[in-house]
Order: sequence, then C-alpha cells, then structure tokens
Amino acid sequence: MPASELRGLGFEAIQMFFGGGAEGDGDDPTPETVDETLKAGDTSLAAMTLHVDLVDAAGRVEADVDRAIRCVQKTAALAARFGNNPRPILVWHPSGYPEGEQDHAIFSGLVSGLKSVCQEAESAGVDVAVEITRAGSVGSAETFLRLQDHVGSSALKVCVDAANFCPDRTPLERAVRMLAADTVIAHGKDSSFADNGEVADYGPTGSGRLDYATYLQALQAHCKAAYFVLEYYRSREDLLKARDIVLAAMQ
Repeated sequence: MPASELRGLGFEAIQMFFGGGAEGDGDDPTPETVDETLKAGDTSLAAMTLHVDLVDAAGRVEADVDRAIRCVQKTAALAARFGNNPRPILVWHPSGYPEGEQDHAIFSGLVSGLKSVCQEAESAGVDVAVEITRAGSVGSAETFLRLQDHVGSSALKVCVDAANFCPDRTPLERAVRMLAADTVIAHGKDSSFADNGEVADYGPTGSGRLDYATYLQALQAHCKAAYFVLEYYRSREDLLKARDIVLAAMQ
C-alpha cells in the first residue's frame, strides 16, 4: 500500500524496527530515515521495536543488554515523532525461551537485565514495553507482573498482543485487565492452533481464532494506549479487512 494512502484509510501511526540481536546496530534506521518514512504517509511513530534475547540459559547476556540500552537512547532521540504517546516507546520482544533447565538463572537474568535497561529508560524518558509472547522468556501476564515486582521501575510497561499469549490459563479479558495499568500500546494480529494446542500460524486479524470482539472491548474498557497497531497483513485486502474488524469491534 502506498504510504500516501494511509491517512485516508484511517491509519495515523506506524511502528518501526531496530535491527535484531546484539549486533543489529548497522540495520537501525537513522532519524533521517524515520522522518522520511513518517513524512511519506503523514503519520506518527507509534513505537520502535527491538527483538533481542537479554538472557540465555545461564542468565543475563551482557551484549544483548548493552544493545537494548543503545536502542533506548536511540528511541529517546526520536522523541518528537511519537504522536499521541505521552512518552517514546521501545517495544522489547523477547525471543524464544532459552533451552536448558536453568529457569531461576533465566528469571534472575531478566530481572538484572531489565533493571539496567529500565534505569537508562527512566533517565531518558522512554517506556520499555514488554511484548508478552507465549514461547518467550516473558510468556504470560503473570510472568510480567512477577518480573515487574522484581525490577521495580516506572519505565517497565506492556505491549499487549493477545494473539501472542491467548488462549492461556488466564482468560482473555482478565489478562487484559491485569495488564491494563501498564499497557502503553496494543497490537493486532491473529493465531491459529494445531491439534496439540501449539500455534500453527500467526496471521492478520480475522485469519485465526482470537476473539476480537472481547479483545477490543476489554482494551477499550480498561486500557489507555494511544495506538492499536495491525501486524502480519500480507496484502492490501488483509490490512483493510483487519481495519474493518477492529472498527466493528469498537462500536
């Protein structure tokens, strides 16, 4: 879809991505590139997103934590572009849960790593929003809240993407409600499941099993996030269908 059409179709903001992993600096967009992208669509920046582990089976990974801190600083440098967000947002997307049996070391590494990242974020005026992901190191609302208790930072927030962790032992509406006070941005995609309960595929809104009416109504009732970002669309038709499903669920 041409960027020039976004505003006319109801899209006010976009998310952009830093390069993934500890060595991703060379793939980071420059402020000039960000400005060119936003200008092309007359859009604001909803969030910057970083995929990096922060931990392995032994705990904290220093190179990953250092990378996240650099991305906090780069996010702060983009502060004027974040539209209706009160503060710049860096979405941290944890990758897969580290293989091994050192669960306490993994959790302790997350606490230590996020304390360092969030300390920088507090100083820089940035929110670090964890995108909870069922197969990752932060896989549920309960895990996030436990992590928040140990990190103890006002900069540690949530990016809610229900397709990433529902269905779970916590019902959808309750999970959104539990996370609402810390939710600064929300994502919209969909998920389908194999017979064994594992995710078979992620796709655009309307392609899977997520109860969008309940999801959107819960967000409206309990959260104050400025932007709902659609993901995983593969065509113009996917994107417009997703938009219409979301708008209908908000009525």
